[in-house]
Amino acid sequence: MQALTLVDMGFLYTETVASPKHVAGLQIFSVPEDYQGNFTRDLFDCLMSQDEVKAPFNLKLKKQLTGQFHWQEDNNIDLSYHVRFAMLPQPGNESQLLNFVEHQHESLLDRNRPLWEMILIDGLEDNKFAIYLKAHHAFTDGAKANQLLMSYLSSNADGAMTAFWNVEHEQKEKELDSMLTSITKTSKKLSDQIKSIPSLTKLTTKLLFQAANVYKADIPTPFMAPKTPFSVSPKRARRAAISALPLIRVKRIGKMTGATINDVVVTICDMAIHNYLESKNFKLKKPLVAQMPMSLRKAGDTVTNNQVAISLVELAYSGESPLERLMTIKDSCIKLKNETRLLTKEALTSYTMVSQGLAVVSEFLNLDTILPPMGNVLISNVPGPQHPLYMMGAKMEQCFPISVLPPGMSLNITLYSYNGTINVGLVSCRSALPDLTDLADYVTNAFVELESEVLTSAVSSVSEQIALLTKPSENSDIKQETLAIIEQILAESDTDIKAENTAAIEATI
Repeated sequence: MQALTLVDMGFLYTETVASPKHVAGLQIFSVPEDYQGNFTRDLFDCLMSQDEVKAPFNLKLKKQLTGQFHWQEDNNIDLSYHVRFAMLPQPGNESQLLNFVEHQHESLLDRNRPLWEMILIDGLEDNKFAIYLKAHHAFTDGAKANQLLMSYLSSNADGAMTAFWNVEHEQKEKELDSMLTSITKTSKKLSDQIKSIPSLTKLTTKLLFQAANVYKADIPTPFMAPKTPFSVSPKRARRAAISALPLIRVKRIGKMTGATINDVVVTICDMAIHNYLESKNFKLKKPLVAQMPMSLRKAGDTVTNNQVAISLVELAYSGESPLERLMTIKDSCIKLKNETRLLTKEALTSYTMVSQGLAVVSEFLNLDTILPPMGNVLISNVPGPQHPLYMMGAKMEQCFPISVLPPGMSLNITLYSYNGTINVGLVSCRSALPDLTDLADYVTNAFVELESEVLTSAVSSVSEQIALLTKPSENSDIKQETLAIIEQILAESDTDIKAENTAAIEATI
């Protein structure tokens, strides 16, 4: 039996009815044109015919007398429990789909069975269907779950379909260690933990001095974030909302400002939350603080456990313009990267466990009404494939992440890029954010606002350069050549944006 790590078990011990600890994905497909028959029924029958469940989807929990959890094989899996079929009422619109997903997302997974479920959802308008996939966070982190659950999709429209539980996933070989090997491994783990103590102690000291206002660290001190209406422990009922951003235009904003894609999307989320709070006449005196997961997984790692650390990033002030806000957040993210480079993997894991553990204690003792929150929102950005994927010939049009709410917080925004689009999945506590769809609209509006200011600023700067280049001088030939290049770049950029906007309008119509 494979033992769970402390991080994995943390998701089990902190799970309650009001705070489930599973992650999910909502995949939306188009039925192949001119398909003869009932495609979704045929697809469901094809999935159910593949009744051999392979690792890691055949593993269930086994709890020892010591309280330690292990994974063990389940040799009697009821596939009809894990894979189900559902039909939306007419007209099968987005609101009805999200309402269905909300109710599925608030229910706990059965710990007596392998911790995953799949629901094929028929009845969507425009000849589409959806698949809702749910897996416990103790099973794996979001990045690895994406790899596992995408394994049944094909890059070829004519490719054969194999259910993800029927795919042979490469597993790290487990051999029974000798006593000497076991002692050596334990000694190495202890050595790694001891080596992490100086850097972790240094970080803790910085944060304590920062809390006392005698030092300014590169990352925020936990439990110093401002209060918001959603800085409360979540109740059971959930809200879900979705939005989408064009990846090429997000990249363009990054290139023009020297920012990363992550900097840009975090800025968009920050702007959206600020605009939403302002619409509710809620004034923020301090910047919001975002929790941001950081993957600690090495390339080629096939182990299905959690290898992620949670860091804090201070966002921007209320009065800053979109471009100023982007520069502020870019600077905060650079400082965070510089600080985390000084820490070992073990130190980052320990920091995450301690900070999240304190948040859980605060949640259990109902201290969230008294203490400042550790953070205001969890923002995660997961990269995905940039080419279309298919299942039995049906093209996956969109894939939205529907994630977990961290302790003491009632808002999660997870972004997943797929085939040229950044799909934004928002989930919240229903009582704290009943109008979550409004916040999703603010995400779209914030992107347009940021893009507009960046382009306006760029055109203004280039116009000044053009004015200088057109002045007579000794290097007039060089300047004229440079001027022609700049004007060409501007013309191409303008053409691209107009084409994208035209395509978006035609798609809407």
